[in-house]
Amino acid sequence: MRRFAVALASTLAIAAVIASSAGSRTSKSAFEVFVEPTISAASNGLTIETEVEGTFNVAGKSASGDGSFAIMAGTTEIEHGTFMLTRLVAFQFYGCGEVTTPDGRVSLPSDFCGGRAIFAFHAVTSTGEEGDGLYEVNCQIHDPGG
Repeated sequence: MRRFAVALASTLAIAAVIASSAGSRTSKSAFEVFVEPTISAASNGLTIETEVEGTFNVAGKSASGDGSFAIMAGTTEIEHGTFMLTRLVAFQFYGCGEVTTPDGRVSLPSDFCGGRAIFAFHAVTSTGEEGDGLYEVNCQIHDPGG
């Protein structure tokens, strides 16, 4: 469990450092969250691959959904398991409609929205160990020209 906690803490610390900021706008809507397999690295060389799918409601600070994780040391899997989103901790709304790439702005459907969300989760490893933590998602979709 200690390896799991260290890897998870390192990943969350990295996510907090690289997260971008935006204006203090907010939304009281309900949203879907979908994160394809994503790999984050810790300073000790461990990596964690996660993916998640679910929904959340900003007004109710609620969230539901599930995901999976695998903790790796190089090409060796140390641990894997699943997690469930238990609630929304914080949400910063960026807006809807476009994303900026190195090639310029790309228009998206008006219901494609972005923001920074922090979720509480409960995880269970393949060996049955359990733990709680935070999962951050930072989606860079924003208002046109914003």
